[in-house]
Amino acid sequence: RPSVPAVGSGSEDGGGDLPPVGSVPGYRLVRSLGRGAFGAVWLAEQENTGKLVAIKFYSHAEGLDFTFLKREVEKLAALYTSREIVQLLEVGWDASPPYYVMEYLPHGSLEERLRNGPLPLTDAVTITKVVARALQKAHGRGILHCDLKPANVLFDGNGKPRLCDFGQSRLSTDQKPSLGTFFYMAPEQADLLAVPDAR
Repeated sequence: RPSVPAVGSGSEDGGGDLPPVGSVPGYRLVRSLGRGAFGAVWLAEQENTGKLVAIKFYSHAEGLDFTFLKREVEKLAALYTSREIVQLLEVGWDASPPYYVMEYLPHGSLEERLRNGPLPLTDAVTITKVVARALQKAHGRGILHCDLKPANVLFDGNGKPRLCDFGQSRLSTDQKPSLGTFFYMAPEQADLLAVPDAR
């Protein structure tokens, strides 16, 4: 189940000239941040505060099980108090297309930083510690991320890393094999006969 690009990222994938896929009351769409198999992510401005947010639209979701998408939002809502995880702000399941609103993180992803070469050791350690704390909090709530990779680590306005995109996540009680991004999977996650757990 591929997901749309990392939500809240300040990066674009060349989709800045795409027409808007929908509208959200109280927000003005500014530009496209990316697109994927099921929809697009847009930068938007909240009209009454001027605050910038990221809106994930599910505009190409024909045949997609929306209970799966609702589970992603429920998991993000359960993790709302963690400052190491991108925050969910609003949901519009009854809209056409459905969407959810998340905080906008303006400093791109870890994947983008790594394109410039290896990180300094202190930065690598700091980022790893923050991501490990985010995973620990998610696992403590019974949620396995299952798609940990540099593109899903974003940086906020203070340059601090945050974990995002729970589109491939699953509950720890789910005994089915999980999906994710193949070259970043743990060996037991890539084995379709195995069932990953918090380890």
